[in-house]
Amino acid sequence: MGLNLGRSFEQTHEQALPRSLELARELEETDDDEVIREKLGLLLDSISEDLHVQFVSNVSELYRGMQSENCLVRVEHLSRVLETLELEDSPLKISDENERHYANAVIPVPEGIKIALSEGEAPGPVRIIVGFGKTIIGFKSDNISVDEIEFSESDIRDAKERAYLCRHVSGILKKNDIRYMIIRIPFNMIREQYLTEEEKQKKPPFAFRGVRLDQSENG
Repeated sequence: MGLNLGRSFEQTHEQALPRSLELARELEETDDDEVIREKLGLLLDSISEDLHVQFVSNVSELYRGMQSENCLVRVEHLSRVLETLELEDSPLKISDENERHYANAVIPVPEGIKIALSEGEAPGPVRIIVGFGKTIIGFKSDNISVDEIEFSESDIRDAKERAYLCRHVSGILKKNDIRYMIIRIPFNMIREQYLTEEEKQKKPPFAFRGVRLDQSENG
């Protein structure tokens, strides 16, 4: 009986989670493309509803906003970001378990964004591969540690440029620190009803969906 009660409590707890967080966790754990295509649109709709935001497909303005607010950018699991944005007392911990300063953030200029979204071109664990897409966040760095990185010319050709673009960050990001969120989604993972007319015509490799997070409105 005790086991059944425990399971019932666990189910109740899970049901209390925001729908978008549940879906993000589910899609991060699956490698079934059909499941992703079936539920990705619902995930985007649920994020909009839970965060009271409207996604935009042209994210250039969001990148400019990151620059104007002196944000840094990093790749994150969407579920971790949503936990911080949607749950109480769930800050986003960026750990510094080893002392080696690797690139885990970039400045929000085109070449920096390219590094963050690249498939392993950047030295160190700056990347996260997720089947339904990559999520990057633009965040204020006032409350965390930020260090520049020295790249050796013998290790990498464009060492000076990488040193300019990349940062090592560690600490705790609070909800209000996260100002922007952009998801890069493989084009073939989105059903047609969720595509813009321009995307339907051009059929780009990726579709982008982003939001600016106005914390005064989102709590």
